[in-house]
Amino acid sequence: MKKITLKITTFLMLTMFALQVHAQPCPELWLDPGVYKLATCGLTPELYMTISTTTGDLEWAAELPGDDPTQLWTVTDHRTPASSGYVEIWATIPGVGDFAMAVDQSTYTGGTPADDEIRLTVVPGQPIGDAADPNYGFDQFQRRKATGWSGTGNNALFAKPPGQGNLRYSVPPAAAGDQVLFQNPGTISPIRFILNSLLSAADFDTSSIFVSNPVNDELTIKGLTQNVKDVNIYSLLGKQVMSIKVDGASTLNMDVSTLASGLYIVKMVGDNGSYSKKIIKE
Repeated sequence: MKKITLKITTFLMLTMFALQVHAQPCPELWLDPGVYKLATCGLTPELYMTISTTTGDLEWAAELPGDDPTQLWTVTDHRTPASSGYVEIWATIPGVGDFAMAVDQSTYTGGTPADDEIRLTVVPGQPIGDAADPNYGFDQFQRRKATGWSGTGNNALFAKPPGQGNLRYSVPPAAAGDQVLFQNPGTISPIRFILNSLLSAADFDTSSIFVSNPVNDELTIKGLTQNVKDVNIYSLLGKQVMSIKVDGASTLNMDVSTLASGLYIVKMVGDNGSYSKKIIKE
């Protein structure tokens, strides 16, 4: 009887663990205005929103090595939002220019009746800030919490063109090279907001700062200025796991041997703002 009870208990514990893992398949969330990679969730291999260097359009592609600018997206509050909570998404390709993510108007009927599907594209320049512009609103998005997500933050993305409110990333792409399509109606599929860097103040000088990555037992930060007062380390769910005072040092070595392997955010805080960088603890 004891053996049977033990087996049942073990089975229930494993089942609960499996459900918890399933409930949080993609821990990467939108945390604050910054630069992110936007990826699918649960595909093998994962695919990333990418500006095609062949067509200049937006498509799903395999992750490119390094911090390729065609896969790095600034996600921040929209400069002139049509409604509260709307964000703009744009990329900068050195030597070429800025490209704002937007709804392809050729796939949009106007929202009444509701569109079943639209395509996302990129347009030259940063998002439109003039409400009188006829293209205003097509570059506005909203972050939401996907249905069933039990954590904090945002892991879903909705397009918000004029007159429409329910177009969302729903159906994952079938293969690299597919267009980026948003559906209505449909399920709300999570997107991985993979942090590259956060910058909360334009006058926070980060030009000299170097953060070792990946790290094993020691995290090294070089080039710290007098502006930096504290260095904090957070999990991807926003829990602070370490903190240290800088006290004017230009180089900082932090013992991170007690941290479990995984992704973390290193946040440097100063009088004029803060700067954050994602690291991998091996």
